[in-house]
Amino acid sequence: MSKYLDPKADLTFKKVFGEHRDLVVSFLNALLPFDSPEEEIKEV
Repeated sequence: MSKYLDPKADLTFKKVFGEHRDLVVSFLNALLPFDSPEEEIKEV
């Protein structure tokens, strides 16, 4: 059995990003192609 949870599993994803809103914002800002910092997501 693996020591860590699989981040691709739905329950793991929901657990991590459901409890940590700041991670959701950071994750989306890293993935989405914004042209300027003003367009980035500030809060959820």
